[in-house]
Amino acid sequence: MAVNLFADLGKSKDSLHPQFVTLRDALRYAPARRQLEELQQNFDDPDGNFVEQFQTTGFDARTLELFLFAMFRESGHVVDRSQQRPDFLITRDGVTVAVEAVTASAPSNGGIQPYSPVPAEQTPEQRAEYLRHNLPIRLGSPLFSKLKARYWLEPHVQGRPLIIAMEDFHTSGSLATSSAPLSNYLFGFKQDWYHDDGGQLIITEQELTHHQVNAKKIPSGFFNQPEAENVSAVLFCNSGTAPKFARMGQEGKHRSGVVRMLRYGTCYQHDPNAALPNGFVYEVGDLRHGRESWREGTTLIRNPRALRPLPSEWLGAAVEEDFLEGKVVSTFRESFVPYWSQTILLPGSISKRLMKETMVELYRELAS
Repeated sequence: MAVNLFADLGKSKDSLHPQFVTLRDALRYAPARRQLEELQQNFDDPDGNFVEQFQTTGFDARTLELFLFAMFRESGHVVDRSQQRPDFLITRDGVTVAVEAVTASAPSNGGIQPYSPVPAEQTPEQRAEYLRHNLPIRLGSPLFSKLKARYWLEPHVQGRPLIIAMEDFHTSGSLATSSAPLSNYLFGFKQDWYHDDGGQLIITEQELTHHQVNAKKIPSGFFNQPEAENVSAVLFCNSGTAPKFARMGQEGKHRSGVVRMLRYGTCYQHDPNAALPNGFVYEVGDLRHGRESWREGTTLIRNPRALRPLPSEWLGAAVEEDFLEGKVVSTFRESFVPYWSQTILLPGSISKRLMKETMVELYRELAS
């Protein structure tokens, strides 16, 4: 029987990841703990060190793997974790695909390092430059490390599509970034937009050859790099985190009366001429908003040069992106597509008045 995710392994307090400690000890995270424990019952650990890494230096990466496991099962895949590499073999409709998970992490000297802050007081131009160059450099490094691993040569992967699933933890606030910078880096294009005299939104694509910050320079267009044709797609995710498990537990059978949750953020606006997203605020478990899916917040970005392309809609991501005739084409599988969100955990005894005031304040924050 597998060791429980929250079992005492005798590790020193200093070696435990601070987010793990909060998840383990805080009453308000009871729905997340129960949801994670339920998932672990069917989650294989071929290396035998999953729990130890989940509690210490690998918290983000192991949480992402548990999220992917839940997403794949929700989408009807049979999940095989019997091999040590890559992380998953998933099968549906007679098709088997290999999936390797990777995180972009903060620089570390071997221990647990705090995330460096997002640059403060950026102008819109500086923010655009940061997303266009700094972020691809951060994301490019772990992607190239996975490319060098050559998973497609493994006997159980040969002849099958390969997906790299990625989540960005390189700095505080990085999860508030949409898939757009990664998509632009993968395809090697940048997008600009403007409204014409008639108010119609015009989006243009221009080729990018490289990304550079000071002396650091990398080529753009990951999908165009040698051997990248063996990667069928990259799956972007920014919600494989403890708050996701808390929300899913609270909406399901692990609901707890000791906590109430508010979720707020921005989402895709279904208006062809909209350049900015919509804001949203809702209480988790409010059925008027609808139930959250595991795949929410995921974008599958397909490699146009893939040797083994993926069938359309096969994986089950919320959004799929293709590069067709010089343009990025997005296909939405869900109507509610959040770009980023935060989840506030409040006491279960909070009054209706204070709850309403908190929601109003969050709306104001989003509008400012």
